[in-house]
Amino acid sequence: MNVAPPPRLHGEIETPRPLRAAHGVVTIVGWCVAEGVSEAPPVRLATAAGTLPMTQRLPRADVPRLLPHEAAAAWCGFAIEGTLPAGVFLATFEASLPDGSWHGFKQLTIAVEPPAFVAEVDTPARTGTITGRIKIGGWALHPSGPLQELHLRYGHRDIPCTLGGKRDDVSRLFPGVAHAATAGFESADFLVAGRGPLRLKARLADGTPAVLGTPLGIDVATDENHGPELNLAADRFPLPGYARRDLPMPPRTAHALNILFVLYGDFSSNSALQIAGLADESVAAGHECIVAVPRDLGTLRHHAAPAFHGMLHAVAEKADVLFTNGQGPDVIHAWTTRENVRRTCTAVHRRQGGRLVVHLEDNEQQILALTLGVERATLEQKSDAELDSLVPGDLSHPHRSRQFLAGADGVTVIVDKLRELTPGGRPIHTIWPAADARFFYPRPRPDEFRRQLGVPPGAIVLFYHGNVHASNAAEVRELYRAVRQLNCDGVPTLLIRTGLDRVDFLGPLAAETRPYVLSLGQLMHHCHLPPLMALADVFVQPGEPDDFNDYRFPSKLPEFFALGRPVVLPRTNLGLVTRHGIDAYVLDRADAGGIAAAVQELRCDPALYERLSRGAVEFAAAHFSWRRSAEALTSFYESLAAG
Repeated sequence: MNVAPPPRLHGEIETPRPLRAAHGVVTIVGWCVAEGVSEAPPVRLATAAGTLPMTQRLPRADVPRLLPHEAAAAWCGFAIEGTLPAGVFLATFEASLPDGSWHGFKQLTIAVEPPAFVAEVDTPARTGTITGRIKIGGWALHPSGPLQELHLRYGHRDIPCTLGGKRDDVSRLFPGVAHAATAGFESADFLVAGRGPLRLKARLADGTPAVLGTPLGIDVATDENHGPELNLAADRFPLPGYARRDLPMPPRTAHALNILFVLYGDFSSNSALQIAGLADESVAAGHECIVAVPRDLGTLRHHAAPAFHGMLHAVAEKADVLFTNGQGPDVIHAWTTRENVRRTCTAVHRRQGGRLVVHLEDNEQQILALTLGVERATLEQKSDAELDSLVPGDLSHPHRSRQFLAGADGVTVIVDKLRELTPGGRPIHTIWPAADARFFYPRPRPDEFRRQLGVPPGAIVLFYHGNVHASNAAEVRELYRAVRQLNCDGVPTLLIRTGLDRVDFLGPLAAETRPYVLSLGQLMHHCHLPPLMALADVFVQPGEPDDFNDYRFPSKLPEFFALGRPVVLPRTNLGLVTRHGIDAYVLDRADAGGIAAAVQELRCDPALYERLSRGAVEFAAAHFSWRRSAEALTSFYESLAAG
């Protein structure tokens, strides 16, 4: 018995590609005809995250000209509207035939963005400028769930808000959102001195941040801590050097790869800078790169025009399709063995396959021991169950990390010393970090701005950017001690600091060094650093050879060298490669006494200062390049595939 084949389907999706659903709302238009069927078939959109039916039938004047013998052509247009969870999915457009069966006629990838954060300030006003020390209120809502927290931001001010206020009007505006009735907020305190446009910064139900501008401005002149002598409206002195250099494009690859990087922290971390440099160069060469982070996807905005796609761990673990060609990853690159990375990489690898590469950039077990305050030998003796309760998600499990490494197809390391910690028989490739050449390059010292800061002629300015944590607290304290010693010895010295202090590392030294330190806090946009770094005369990386420093490569070092100032560093990691007196000033131990003596010598010996300034630029040009690093890394990936 012969069974008639199903009617042939003709159709097209005409929504601009790549398909993107802003704020989770899908809107698709197109047309579909079943050959020989008098009526256009119902259409639906099928994804792993859900199926959306056709919501509207549309007339088409063009399709009858394309298919003149099809009676259904004049009324074969359709629209599909609905919502899907955030993620990247393979979208199959299906049509229902007269026998009730569904058949696909088009497959595309759709990227669904998270739903929108909406808010409004309405007390005491919706627009204008607020000048009084009052509390302000309004409402803030995200469809995914009640906000975890909300802050008012203006100038450099950050004021927390009290959430949960009753708002029946918001409930009527968003009838399908249950928590809209309690979307009200009020600032927890009165406004303090500050000037600038008002923004609302929220932490959403899933922990990610969201920022929204408002039509309001704040101009509060004084408060109990800031008197009228503080002129917030005074003229600003521009800091030169924000120019971005254009770089030539790399040659396009003939063998494009799908590369998934999995990072242990958000996009504001130092490791994210390294991945971004490699991913941007790889995308420019024709590869596709996704970087998955555990939280705070919004921190991707801190990078200047990223070419890669950001994604949350949770989305990467569950998505059936990650890349726009509908395929899985060719390479899953785990950025360290930390637990949240290990779990995500294991889940993705199990579902989608690909070569697994693990990157090492620290002695992870030393960091775990220092963070927990427990000896490494003691940790090694504990059972998996005991360690599971001790090891946080962003640190490495002593046992599971070794198992994870043993299952990798290849390993990358930031310094060769880390090869000692890798299992035998695995291909290994060393990746040195670099500096973003668009922003980090030799710059003249902005002396006019130094004068505005009150830096006296002949003074020395040092610059150090980076967070302080349990692992590096002791060595950064030595840098502060060196600054105090220099000033006590009659050498005016200012340390400019950026970054967060995650531990109290100074104690009584804080009061003693406060007059000599300008702390700027965390700079969220890394491209803002170079103009500030140009204020410096010398860059110092404190530390000494030990189980922490021997196994790492401080990512700030390439940026120090690229600016063209003398670099003082200890004889460990990069200090084992640089030549003392030619490339850098290398100390056996970069402690307070050594740092102070090095700075004094550089101050008193102009010839040495100039030689090390030139040496820094030459060393950076020879050894630090994201483009060269990315090309070598993709060659390493390809060698694993060939193997």
